[in-house]
Amino acid sequence: MDTVAVEFWPWGVTVELDDEFDDEPRSTRDIIKRQRKLGESPRPLDHLYAVAVGGALSDRLNGLSDRQIGQLLFDFCWPELYLNGPELIICTQAIDRLRRSTGGTVTNEEAQDNLKQRPVCPKCGNEMFLHYGIDEADFWLCDRVACRHKRYVGEQ
Repeated sequence: MDTVAVEFWPWGVTVELDDEFDDEPRSTRDIIKRQRKLGESPRPLDHLYAVAVGGALSDRLNGLSDRQIGQLLFDFCWPELYLNGPELIICTQAIDRLRRSTGGTVTNEEAQDNLKQRPVCPKCGNEMFLHYGIDEADFWLCDRVACRHKRYVGEQ
């Protein structure tokens, strides 16, 4: 079972994430899932732990690029929004802007080149879309739900 140890000090809070099965550092996605699980718990103490884990998540996100943040928005926030709500449109705009961020605007030529470089899935022939890796290398993912073939950028 996953555990979270929280120690309170006069100068701050220390959070230690333990996992019996895992000797390696937690991935960003694992921290997000852990915070969500703790936040949904009926136990009030777990809600306090969720706040502490949120601090650890915030520190982790500070080290990510704009493109990686856009990918996390797409993966974790976008599916939770309502189809006709303004939040969906705002979030979609933010995702598009962050994922194409290179320190400036994207020209029309760059956008067209990106479309030309999009590969076709070798398994099903459907379109593949670029996913910016958070705790792994960037990869192309087949858009077809039944397939979901993954190919890392740079693989032939």
